[in-house]
This record gives sequence, structure tokens and C-alpha cells, in this order.
Amino acid sequence: MSHIIGIDIGTSGIKVGAMNREGELGFLEYEPYSLLYPKMGWVEIDLEDIWNKVKTLLLNVWQQVEDAGKVDAISLSTFCNSSVFLDAKGEPLYPGILYLDQRSKEEADLIKNQVSEELLFKVTKNRLEPGMYTVTTHLWFKNHHPELYAQTYKWGNLSTFILHKLTGNFVMDWTQSSFTGIYDVENYQWSTDIYEKVGIDRDKLPDVVNPCSIIGEYMHPILTSIRIPVVAGAADTACSAAALGIGVNEMFESVGTSNVFTVCTDQPELLDKRFLNRCHVIKNRWLSHGAMSFPGAAIHWFYEQFLKPEGHSKAVLEDLCKQSIPGAGGVFFLPYMQGERAPIWDPNARGVFAGIHLNTTKADMFRAVLEGCSFGLKQINEIIETKYQLQVESYQSIGGGAKNREWAQIKANVLNKSVHIKDVSETGVLGTCLLAGTVIGYFSSLEYAAKEICNNTIYTLKPQQSQLRKYDELYKVFNELYPSLKSFFALSARRSSETGEKIEVDQAVII
Repeated sequence: MSHIIGIDIGTSGIKVGAMNREGELGFLEYEPYSLLYPKMGWVEIDLEDIWNKVKTLLLNVWQQVEDAGKVDAISLSTFCNSSVFLDAKGEPLYPGILYLDQRSKEEADLIKNQVSEELLFKVTKNRLEPGMYTVTTHLWFKNHHPELYAQTYKWGNLSTFILHKLTGNFVMDWTQSSFTGIYDVENYQWSTDIYEKVGIDRDKLPDVVNPCSIIGEYMHPILTSIRIPVVAGAADTACSAAALGIGVNEMFESVGTSNVFTVCTDQPELLDKRFLNRCHVIKNRWLSHGAMSFPGAAIHWFYEQFLKPEGHSKAVLEDLCKQSIPGAGGVFFLPYMQGERAPIWDPNARGVFAGIHLNTTKADMFRAVLEGCSFGLKQINEIIETKYQLQVESYQSIGGGAKNREWAQIKANVLNKSVHIKDVSETGVLGTCLLAGTVIGYFSSLEYAAKEICNNTIYTLKPQQSQLRKYDELYKVFNELYPSLKSFFALSARRSSETGEKIEVDQAVII
């Protein structure tokens, strides 16, 4: 039987699987990897380590497929965003620098002054934030490592590096280039107005390609006579949108380390500065992501620090909050564990428990975490309803964190929406396989492919009418918490910077 192999690289691990012509996903393999924190505010990845893991998983899946049939294509999905600096042979000159990295704050300010924030948003449809939009990291590398920069043949992101390893070609698909801070997302081209003003050499930029395009061939690492077409693929959330068949004016949720509401639109003028905005895999459609950075990580942190040492399995993440009540006994939680993106965009913000008293229990505190993350999602949904004029009664939810039934029920109550938990969590792998399947003829179109595949709803959580008024009242209180602490966060961050205190950050893993 014929299969397509999909590679999906997230921020904590690598998944490789294979999809047959019927859209069924199997032969899944997984390998974690570690993020690197060499200095305070720096976050890196070991590119060679990731490639070696990808290569091993790819061969394992390939061998399993060959026992049943053959491989017709390979496709790629990766997280966004990262910066890689490659020589002419495609070898990395420096570790990959992640979107969480904050080293390029000065460069971000410089770019804003040179280009203007108005022009940046007009062209890229995004605000400029250090690390998140990789032009800032590009400029940092040029300023701080001029000798290595001179050796740089191409700059790109993780997908650029992996696709070169697979095919020998330097490319970046347009869902990824949307987050570079120098890409014109309406005209699908690098912006001369931006890269020339900030002093970036056009020759160092990779070619931007359609996600649904064959960019080269991969030679089997053992049977060298076998060469398989490689499809560019796309960013992980864009692949997930394709797998779920998200159309214009539709929305879905992805839950892992981050928690994100994604909206699809065909009107780029609606794109909101508080969201992360990119080209969809389908041309002339755009995805707008309301992204909270660390809800899943906050839950994982609470488990690791307070529950796991007591011998609890992760089943406690479903059971503990039942020992509390809606409102968590008066305790509130801000889920900004290491800064936050939507809707506040404050790198200084941090996690906070408020309202703790002598009767507060561990169950109250954990429920407050789940409720605080849900209130943050409601803030994002309000932007979607007002700016995008999109009001939905229900939405699809994917990712490892989506399987936490109690958390999903709290979200349903806070947002007054039904939540459909999907069967297949590996939508990054599945989505990138669908892109390749459309290219090589498995499916007539992406829309048709999404309808044909099997990704059933496991269960649906409906809002509990008895809880709606209570959560509306609690939400009003939650909205007062961050504004009252904003100046404190800024003062605390300034003190940490002045005293040189180093904050150790554990790797956040998807739950």
C-alpha cells in the first residue's frame, strides 16, 4: 500500500508518521529533544541533534511502510519560529535561535525606528517582537557575529535547514516566511522596503515556495537508488488548519504548551495587531492566531512541582479540580509564566496566584490555574467576536492538552461554547501529509482531502447553563488583575536585569 511520510517538529519533540491513500495515519514514532538556555533570555536548539533524530525516525517509519507497500512522498511540518544561519553546504554556523528568545530587543527597537511600526504592520500584518519575528534575530547575529555572518550563505528557519538536509535546496514556505518580519503577506514576496532599510542582504534570503510544491528529492539513506519527492509542507498550525478543513470565517483551538485560537479569513484588512498573522497554505487566505504562550506549560509546572513529588500520576490532572468549586474558593491565577503574547504582549508579565487564604487548598489552586487559562482564552475570543465579527457556537479542539476533559468543560462554561475534542491529535503530521497527498494525486484538493480523512469527535463538552452567570462574574474580576500588576511586573523585570539574576527555565512539554 502506498503511503506519504509526514515529519512534524514541535518545540519539545519530533513526530514522524505515515498516511495511506484513505487518509489513515499510522506508524507513528516520537522522540523528544531539549531546548537550550545558555543565558538568561536566550533559547536555542541543537540543529544537528534534531536532524539526527529526524533521520532516525524517518528511516524507522520508512522501513515499517516498506513491509506493507511503498513511500510516495515526504512532507514537513515545523513549529514557528526560529532562525538558522547556514553555510553554502547547508551546515549550521550557530545554534538555532527560537521565537522565545529575547536577545534581540535592541535590534527590534532599531528596526521600528528605521522602518516605522506603521509600515511594518502594513506589509507584514504583524507587530514586531524580538525573536518572534526573526528579522530581529537576523540583525542581532549580523551585529554580534560579523565573521560568521560573512560566512552565511542562507538564513532561514528550522524548516529551511531540514528541507536542505532532505533535498539540498534552500527554501522557506510562505506560512513560515510570514513570521520573519520582512515578508509581504498580501503580495507573497520579500519586502524590499523592509530588508533594504535594515541592511539585510537579499542574497541571504531563501526562495519562498508554495507549501503544496515539490522542492526536490530525498535519497533513501540505505537504498540509494530510491529517490522520493519532498513537498515543502508548512508551519504546524497551518498544517493543522488544513487537516481540520478550516474554511473562511471558521475557528479552531490548539492546546499544547501554548493555547491558541486560530481564525481563517480572506480579508487581510481585518487582521489584528494583537494576533499572529500569516498566509494560509491556500493562497489568498490568511490565518490569525490568538496565542497564549504558556497555559499548558503552567499546568505542567503545577504538576511537576506540587503533584508529581507526592506520587501522583497525570490522571490527577483530571481529578484534582473536582475537589474544588467554580471560582476556586476565591483564588485567581494569571497564566503568564514567562511573559505573554495575545492579548497583552508583555514580556515582563509573570504567573500570579491572587486571593489565597487560610482555607485555600491545593485543589483550589489547581482549579484556579485551569480557570485563569480559560479566562485568558475568553479575552482572545472577545477580539475575534468584535474585530473579525465571528461568533461561533462551537469549535474543534486539538492537541495533547485538549484531552483534559475537566479543563475543556471549564472552557465551555467560561466561553459559553461547545468544545469538540478531536480523535487525531497529530494534526501537524496529518496536515502535512494531506498537502503532499494533494500534490501527488491522492486527493483532488485540500478541501476534499479534509472531508475524506477520518478524524472523528471523541466527545463534545457543552456549556453548563447553571455555571454561565458565575463565570461571567468571575471573568470581570479576572480582567482587573493584570492591569493592577502591570507596573509591578515592569519594576520586577528591571530589578532582575540590574542585579543580573538568572532565571532557570525548565523545558515546557506538551501535556
